[in-house]
Amino acid sequence: MTEIIKKRWIYIPIIIISFVFGLVYLTKVADYLTLPFLSVLLLILTFLEVYPGKNYFSRKNIIKMLAALLIVSLAAWYQITVFILG
Repeated sequence: MTEIIKKRWIYIPIIIISFVFGLVYLTKVADYLTLPFLSVLLLILTFLEVYPGKNYFSRKNIIKMLAALLIVSLAAWYQITVFILG
């Protein structure tokens, strides 16, 4: 259990720092890339939450994965309707 905590505390600051820098860069330079960037960060964070437990098909992990996929699909829908069709 302590190995999981030791590894996990490294990921969260890296993700937060890359999120802030990426968000500032993308909103100033390429606004249409913000949602895919945030979606990729969400998928990475979800993977890092689910992976250490090795129990991929538990109810809690399936809910996490489905919620992440739902948010990514909504972001993709928004991306397509606003920037491609609009």
